[in-house]
Amino acid sequence: MPLVRIGKVVRAIGLRGHLGVAGWDPSLGGLGQVALSRPGGPEGALRKVVEARPQGKVWAVAVEGIQDRTAAEQAVGNEVFARREDLGEAGEGFHWWADLEGLPVVTKSGERVGSVTGYFVTGGVDVLEVTGEGGEKLIPLAPYVTVDLEQGLITIDPPEGLLDLPSGGED
Repeated sequence: MPLVRIGKVVRAIGLRGHLGVAGWDPSLGGLGQVALSRPGGPEGALRKVVEARPQGKVWAVAVEGIQDRTAAEQAVGNEVFARREDLGEAGEGFHWWADLEGLPVVTKSGERVGSVTGYFVTGGVDVLEVTGEGGEKLIPLAPYVTVDLEQGLITIDPPEGLLDLPSGGED
């Protein structure tokens, strides 16, 4: 049962244990179960979703076992996961991390850049972390990126210099 990261608990909402989840709009509203887990920690058990409704820029999600504000506050920072088969399609122009992980990335001219090893949601344009012989590259999922899930390939036509930029953390 592969689980897919669909969001993160960013705050507690109200007094009855609702979790403020930043995530992908269409997914949370129709899910019957989610799992919570600390980043890098083991996956938590699936919990029944009692209620999920949009509230501003986040979802207010009530899950079984979290019944008050104190418990919701303790869940802040947890990542939210769902079963891949429960998600359906991500929608036009969107992709589930589980569908991209490990895919090879090549340039339009056929040069291999590496494989997808990470995915960052930025609030604007999401970013792929691609690791290959040239090290780690951060590639925005911008109009010059084509994801072909049927062929299992990501093709990029990057602006000049993008692949020459160091990824974060280097001085």
